[in-house]
Amino acid sequence: MKIEWIEDFLALIEAGTFSQAAEVRHITQPAFSRRIRQLEEWLGVELIDRHSTRLALTPHARAYEPSMREWLARLYAMRSRIRADALHGPRTILTTQHTLTVSYLPRLMRHFLHRAPEARVQVRSSDRSDCIRNFRRGEADLLLCSELEGSPLLFDREETERVQLGTEQLIPVCAADRMGRPLFDLDSQSPLPLIGYGEDSFLGGVLASPYLLDVQRRYDTELVCETSFTIGIRELALAGLGIGWLPYGLVEEDLIAGKLISLLDTLGGPRLVVACYRQPEVEAASLDALWTLLQDRPPMV
Repeated sequence: MKIEWIEDFLALIEAGTFSQAAEVRHITQPAFSRRIRQLEEWLGVELIDRHSTRLALTPHARAYEPSMREWLARLYAMRSRIRADALHGPRTILTTQHTLTVSYLPRLMRHFLHRAPEARVQVRSSDRSDCIRNFRRGEADLLLCSELEGSPLLFDREETERVQLGTEQLIPVCAADRMGRPLFDLDSQSPLPLIGYGEDSFLGGVLASPYLLDVQRRYDTELVCETSFTIGIRELALAGLGIGWLPYGLVEEDLIAGKLISLLDTLGGPRLVVACYRQPEVEAASLDALWTLLQDRPPMV
């Protein structure tokens, strides 16, 4: 099987006809048709419904087209990584949760680029639990994550290094009305609409007690949405759908602009620690340079 056969098949889908696809691929139509046939013979199934007057895919082709695109993209990405590693050495893999990817990581990456441009970094953003699991498996060199203040992560290997980069307040916020006041009156008898985190999520566990419990004791509340997606909670709060707790770094500009109002003085919220962990027993010039920068005046959280 040749990679160009997969590329031909995808080009055919995008072009819509054999003649146009052959033109895009810079070969004659008969040669292009032969390559599609060769792919079908290699797979052992037909991809094109040749009984149709117009181009139509068979059910097998429709079902596996996304997988073919993903496979091809991953193959080319691997080729790029292999070439880059051979030329410049392997990249340091940094895994971090989605929220920090938006709020803190851009500042940290600019810091790396300015102070150590030769150090090569590849970021893998995922859910916090996935990041921790991947780090435990040795699939990342650095783990950047949020922790509840006073509760650092514990790893099986004591030699795992940790550096604390700063603290961040989790703030209850809601949209502002036309007068710049909180959209929801905490003194009214109406239920307070809350935008909550999933029970199994890190922030859901952090807020469950005493903060949410205290709010539920003091106020009549209504859970209007539950998600572990902090960016989604921010958008829902901006849309005026409820009150949500968000890291300060994620809503700093919204608070300054008056789009969101802090309810911290009334509802309270926990402080989070942003920390970075280094994989033990991994020696690499790029990793050493980045770890030194993390220990020496990293950007503020």
